[in-house]
Formats: sequence, structure tokens, C-alpha cells
Amino acid sequence: MLDLKGQTWWFRIAIPQACRSYFNGTTMYLQSLETGDIKVAIARRDKLEPEVRALFARVKTGEVISTSEELAELRGELSKAAIAEALTEGGEAAEDAVWAAEAEADSLRGKARERFTRAVAGDHPVDHYLDAYLSAIKLAPKTTNERRGLINRFARWCMGEKYRLPDITRKAAGRYVTEIVEPMDRSTAKKHMTALRGYWEYLIKRGHVAGTAEDNPWLGQEVASGRRRVERGDNEGERPFTEAELKTLLYSEYPHGMDNDHQQQIADALRISCLSGMRMAEVLTLWVEEVHDDIFDIQQGKTRSAARKVPIHPDLLEIIARRTRDKQPKEWLFHELSEERDPGDTFGKRFNRYRKHLKVDDVRPGKRRSLVNFHSARRWFITQARHAGQTVETVKDVVGHVSDKKKDITFGVYTQGASEKQMRDCVGAVVLPRSC
Repeated sequence: MLDLKGQTWWFRIAIPQACRSYFNGTTMYLQSLETGDIKVAIARRDKLEPEVRALFARVKTGEVISTSEELAELRGELSKAAIAEALTEGGEAAEDAVWAAEAEADSLRGKARERFTRAVAGDHPVDHYLDAYLSAIKLAPKTTNERRGLINRFARWCMGEKYRLPDITRKAAGRYVTEIVEPMDRSTAKKHMTALRGYWEYLIKRGHVAGTAEDNPWLGQEVASGRRRVERGDNEGERPFTEAELKTLLYSEYPHGMDNDHQQQIADALRISCLSGMRMAEVLTLWVEEVHDDIFDIQQGKTRSAARKVPIHPDLLEIIARRTRDKQPKEWLFHELSEERDPGDTFGKRFNRYRKHLKVDDVRPGKRRSLVNFHSARRWFITQARHAGQTVETVKDVVGHVSDKKKDITFGVYTQGASEKQMRDCVGAVVLPRSC
């Protein structure tokens, strides 16, 4: 990564095969670090490397770029760092660094020169370092995409306001919070603020914006709680499916325009959840070996009570036989989802498209999500079991809810839970509505 040529250290990295046409067939990317001090060279290399890798990533995705302009911008970044360091030393070092930057600017033309001078001045679009930031923090793919979307939303607002990175003061940040963030749903607003604070922490640490950690313009920009008088209907939360909604989902003709390969998957998962009370993730990630002796043997889950043995409803036997046939013990019951990066997210989106096609939806003013979703099948099971006379304690054991020890010391501490017969009776008491 580092080469010493004469008295100067250079940054070196192999150019991926897919990117070489953009670099005129060159196989190695070389950049002078403009220092003979190994410690300074390492610091500059660590700053430059993620930016070069981000450039490679943009080339691979087919983004149309001008290599000469990108390289001019990277050289401008390096010159900016050299000037900042020289200013701390004082004397002729600062003059030499400025002279070197001016000389390089004079050697460039057109947009390459413009991007070089902007980089030296730190004058970039707000999302200029977004790829490098996301690469550095190494979040889960779903969280990375969410954070990218939140910061891109701020970047679009900045474009409309003609703001660039140096323009984002505490006052500008406050405007954005007041106009855009505060009207959001509370949980979305908190995610938005977390994303912006984190991005600015990165920018400050890397020297892309001036200041120290305390100068982060998003610190202290608290979102108002938005508390107001509770009106009638405001306490409505997500709910079970109604009988009519469930009939629609179970027995309607599969919607035109949806992928037919998903039809059986949706039908099977919905029936299993309705007749077991299992969570979506529990249904989708079952191994074949966890389905045995007429039980779903759930090994782990989101709470300590999630690990449990749920009796298999008689009406699910055909689905289970079909989905376990000719499979190995460690294969998934829903094998078609086993290669998905996030099976729950993938299936959840498919199911939501399905129910929306069938007009099974319940969006209320002021609510971010529909009051019905796949989890409504689990809620439906719980409701039907209670209506069938099953005890609260048995239903909790079947669906994996934690016992409330504060409310019921006896059941929370001294019992070992429902018997197998009680749980089997509870599951059997729930019956799907008929099609007509």
C-alpha cells in the first residue's frame, strides 16, 4: 500500500479488473502522499484508501464519471490535508503547501480544475463522503440502506437550498430539523437524527469539515416530543385480521401481476402462522429437523420464552408433509428463502404486496404503517384461542409470550407452564374460517 520513491511516500493499490477501462488500462493506482514522514504517510493513506475504494465501487456500478475529474478531486483532498498540517507547523511549510496546491491547480483545465479547487476548499455536496462513511462503519445491509436513504434525503433538501458541506452550520441544521424532521413520525425522526449525527462525526474525525466533536451541528438538536391531547381513536394500534380479511387472503384468486413462484410460499406461511401463533421469522427459518413428532420445535427467538414446542395443527399436516419431503435435516422448511440475505424482509415485502393487491389494508391518518400486516395472523390466533375459552397462561405458552411475574407471582414463579395436552387443545381450538 505504501511505496517510498526518493524522499516521498506514495499510496499504491491494485485497480480491479472491472475498473481498468476507466483508468486507460492501468493496473495500479498511484498517488503521491507528498511527505517523507512515515507516520504522516500512514495517516494520509488511511484517509485516502476508503475514498479510492469508493471511487472503484462507483465505477463498478456503472456510474458515469470522468476519471481525470475524480483524480483531480482526490489530489485536491490530499492538498487540503497537506495545507492543514503545514499550517500547524507554521513558517515556510505553509507557504510551500499553498504554492504547491496553486501550481497543481494551474496545471489543470476545465472541470478538473474546478473540482480540484473545490476539494482544497472543502466545498463538496453534502453526500460527497457518504459511500466512504458507510464503508467505514460496517453496518448490517438493511441498516446501511436505511441510513443511506436518510442522509440522501437531507442531501436533496440541501440541493434545493443550494447548501454545500461548508454551509451546514448549527442554524442550517436547525432549519432542517424544524421543517423536515419534527413533522415525522417520532421513531423515524430519531433514526434520522442518529444518521445525521453519525455522518457528521465521521466528517469531523476525517477532517472533511472543520471543528471538533463538540462542533457537530446536530448535537443538541432534540426533536420535540409532539405530545398532544389524545383524541378518540388515537389509541388504535396494529390489530388481528377480521374474518372477512382473512377469508380474502386465504381464498381469493392470486393477484395478476405478482410472481406466481411466491403464491405457495405466501399461502403456506400464512396458514402456519394462523394455526400456530408463530412469528414470521419463526415460520420462515424452521429447519426440517425442527419439525418432528407433530410439533414445531422452536429452538430460539426474540425473547427467553420464544424457545418452545408448538403442537402442529391437524390442518397443517399436508403442508408439513409436502415441505419436508426428500429434504435433509438442516434444510429449511421454506427452502426458497434460504439464500435470501434477509428472508424476513424479503417475505414481508412480498406479503404486503399480496394483501395490498387484495385491498386488505388499514392505514389511518397520522399512522406510518398499516394496522394489518403478517403479524396480524399471530394476533388472530391469540384472539381466536381466547374466544374458544383457552386460558391466558396456556395461550402465552403456545405463542411464546413472557409471563408477567409482577402481576401473577404464582404463575410466574411456581409453575412449569402448560402441559402438552393443554397446548395441543389450545392449538386445536383455533379453526380457519370457511371459504363460503
